Amino acid sequence: MLKFAKLFFLALLLVGCSAEEEQKPTTPLLIKTANGDVRFAVEVAQTPEELQKGLMHRTNLGFTNGMIFSIYPVRPTAMWMKNTKIPLDMLFIAPDATISMIKENAEPMSEELIISRDPVRAVLEINGGQAKRHGIKVGDKVSHALLNNLLDTKTPGPDNGINAPKEAAPQADIPVPQMGKVIPKGGIVPKTGAIQPKTGAIVPKTGVAAPGQQTGPIKLPVPTP
Repeated sequence: MLKFAKLFFLALLLVGCSAEEEQKPTTPLLIKTANGDVRFAVEVAQTPEELQKGLMHRTNLGFTNGMIFSIYPVRPTAMWMKNTKIPLDMLFIAPDATISMIKENAEPMSEELIISRDPVRAVLEINGGQAKRHGIKVGDKVSHALLNNLLDTKTPGPDNGINAPKEAAPQADIPVPQMGKVIPKGGIVPKTGAIQPKTGAIVPKTGVAAPGQQTGPIKLPVPTP
């Protein structure tokens, strides 16, 4: 009886491991590189639950397998490696289906933010080292059913979104942190309304100190972008 119980427990353990490693159906993806076409079979993450989980808790990934994350509406986004046990290459894909950024060998289990500052339509995760192995570079074209949908990739309206309403903040694996605003040279100084000169100093309303003089209010330096 004891031997039977041990065997039953072992069977349950194996079933649990199999469920953890179970992969969803895959779809073909192709990357056109200077060295030729590279093909992968990828799972698609689209629902909030799928986007949040990604490849977490996987202990292995097929050599030519991966996962593509649908980022829609198109926007800058952020990824991380929390609870992800295998190193991954992350390829950020622009709305025109070209690779705009590559993060090679993202560290397993790290909670460091991997941020795309440019708008992306998708993020592709493949085994760490695959980008270097195949010579995949920024600017290479990606072909996949998710990217070939013109309704998803076109810009809003004939004015390319200049007057379109702003979209909500990015929500992929994790939200993109809010970046501090920097006043550009020649821009408007908040509240005072004074014009900022090319030197990058704020012009107080009460006057400007002439070169070599220390009269009037002191000029305050503005961080250079």
